[in-house]
Amino acid sequence: MFVYNLYKFIDISNLNTIRDKIFRCLDKLDIKGTVLISKEGININISQEYELLEKAIENISKVIELDDVHINRTESNGIAFQKLKVKIKAEIIKFNYEFKYKNKNKLQTVTPDTWNKLLNNHVQIIDMRNDFEYSLGTFKNAINLRLKNFTDLKNRVDELDKLDKNKKTAIFCTGGIRCEKAGKYLNELGFSDVYQLGGGIINYLNNKQDYLWKGDCFVFDDRILLKSDS
Repeated sequence: MFVYNLYKFIDISNLNTIRDKIFRCLDKLDIKGTVLISKEGININISQEYELLEKAIENISKVIELDDVHINRTESNGIAFQKLKVKIKAEIIKFNYEFKYKNKNKLQTVTPDTWNKLLNNHVQIIDMRNDFEYSLGTFKNAINLRLKNFTDLKNRVDELDKLDKNKKTAIFCTGGIRCEKAGKYLNELGFSDVYQLGGGIINYLNNKQDYLWKGDCFVFDDRILLKSDS
């Protein structure tokens, strides 16, 4: 069994039609998991055998263009979701914020190997997950903003303003999607050099680049934790 996690920010219309098509193509393959769609894009977290998941992605790509999307493919001891849900939401990752500059994003996405080089070069690193996730595992010297949930980031402006906005800033989350909006938010606050861990912690651990990671990684499915070798 495998779990696939992927997302894409892309303008989507005809949400009801898209939802129904995606549900049908996944249901035929007995795929379990959660797919969120909105006008801003799609967020996919699904589980099944490898061949069926590959076919599922192929089918979804006929409905929504998924070229150049990073897919986190993680082995699982069993199916990680109990049922299939395809939902229409206001956002594919809830943040409740109207960005002033919708197309202005200086966020740079880096590979796990480049991430390690960044962290060894005296950058400031911010954990964009909630406080509970931080307590289970994080990167050395990562700043904990003590978030109750992701939308709480907007209440941490005073803490963020104390950081050096001209210094290289590395941000990370579980699979990358929270950092897409967090990075854009940091840009609006004046941070000029922001880097995101591509594919998030899941991709980092999958690539065995875990010597700077300490602890476990909480995931939002029946697996609960991804164990690190460190």
